[in-house]
Amino acid sequence: MFFLGLHVHHRTALYLISWLATVAAGLSATLFNVYLPAITTELLGGAAPFQTAMVGSYGGAAYLLGWAAGGIVLGAMGDRLGRKVSLFVSVLACSIGMAFTAVVPSVELLAVSRLITGAGAGGILLVTAVLVSEAWASGNRARMVGILINAFPMGFILVGLIHSAIHDHRLAFAFGGTSILLAVGVIFVVKESHMWERTTAREITPAEKSVLHGKYRRDLTIAILLFGSMLVGLWGAYTWMPTWVTTFTPDAAQARSMRAMTVAMLGSGAVVGGLISGAASNTFGRRRAAAFGYVGALFLSWLVFLVTREAGPLLYGCTFLLSLCIGYNQGVLTAYIAELFPTIVRASAAGISFNCGRIVTSLALISTGALVQTFGGYGEAIATFALAYVVGLGTLYFARETRGQALPE
Repeated sequence: MFFLGLHVHHRTALYLISWLATVAAGLSATLFNVYLPAITTELLGGAAPFQTAMVGSYGGAAYLLGWAAGGIVLGAMGDRLGRKVSLFVSVLACSIGMAFTAVVPSVELLAVSRLITGAGAGGILLVTAVLVSEAWASGNRARMVGILINAFPMGFILVGLIHSAIHDHRLAFAFGGTSILLAVGVIFVVKESHMWERTTAREITPAEKSVLHGKYRRDLTIAILLFGSMLVGLWGAYTWMPTWVTTFTPDAAQARSMRAMTVAMLGSGAVVGGLISGAASNTFGRRRAAAFGYVGALFLSWLVFLVTREAGPLLYGCTFLLSLCIGYNQGVLTAYIAELFPTIVRASAAGISFNCGRIVTSLALISTGALVQTFGGYGEAIATFALAYVVGLGTLYFARETRGQALPE
């Protein structure tokens, strides 16, 4: 009974650190977006639409490229050196990147700071999902991962509160950098995954340790397409919505309030979506549950960006529902992808699956400025990203179901 209680205590501590680290990752993703006009004004001396689009494109692309590279590299580190080491490095990088953003004097160094921040955030979402999946291997994995994933949009809500209370973007980013305290928590609180320790103690052929082994290839391709297609639509909306809504009014104070409300709706919707993702995944199966998410996100994206033309209850309500579908699908797919691969390659496979789409997304975000000019507005440009959901929906036809199956050793 003593050892059972100790195990439960360690799992609770692991979950708390993982949840808080995921909140920090969500904060790092959105803090830049809401302070973008202020950052642009300080670095370029003005915040004209083309200036804001340029700084936002480079900062957003650097963050996503860092996220992709960090997720892949830190995933491989998690399989080779352990989940705990990888999580520590991830939290450290995310925190240092946010603190550095508070003092950057140029657009070039801003891109570097966002690259470092993104690398850490990508590692956090990957490693925490793997750790929690393995800690609850014999329990309700889908529900626990779904609740964990909703910590990411909790970071959005926190950003909304920070944005309302702190006008100085440098002070806001300095506050974000205090998440470095969580890295200390990882060292002293988090225990290594027992599944990883058991697996590395066994004799495994070098070929089986490679995520590119033939027996993993089909699932890896499917996982990349599923998660990547969701990311294109997700980042198109989350990156540009706070800026898009400000085009509805010339009043600076009103625009600030609209940005804060939009971020709050994005955050709260994703939280609710993450909370229900586990139950839906267990009830309907992983494939069918993901299909519901793709269809809902596609419909609501077009409704928000092509139909609504003013801030108000309709826009905020639809934004909440859109984010609910996105957060829900992220929860479903995060738990599902971890179930597709054995322990020896789980972190590497998840790192590749979670992050290949971010490379495509970062390139798409760089072109957002050109799309805005081509379509004559942010709404139409953002709506084009939602077409990616169709790719994910089609990929589900080829995916295998994992509901009710044990987590592969």
